[in-house]
Amino acid sequence: MYLWLHLAKLLAVCALVTGSVGAVLARDLGDRRRFAFALAAPGFGASWLLGFLLAWTVPYSLISTWILVGIALSFFSFQVVLYAVGKDGRRTPLTAALIVAPLLATIGLMVFKPGA
Repeated sequence: MYLWLHLAKLLAVCALVTGSVGAVLARDLGDRRRFAFALAAPGFGASWLLGFLLAWTVPYSLISTWILVGIALSFFSFQVVLYAVGKDGRRTPLTAALIVAPLLATIGLMVFKPGA
């Protein structure tokens, strides 16, 4: 069961990252919205749900610092994705950085689990 949860979480994170990057890189606002709503949003929800299930199966405390920081960073990144596709003209290098940097930090926290 644990390995299946890990695989599902990996696929959810891949959908989240692909949708988030596509929400910035696609040229047309409609395409950016499709990336955000068809990939990033379900990937975000699934990665959170599966992350909670994984934390439950492997006795990690949900109030561990690395989990709380990862939750905050992924939530922030997803909010910037929604901001970026909310209106045309919001696709800037700063927006891209505010999407990608927290995602990379979140993935780093999930991989290395500092203090776990």
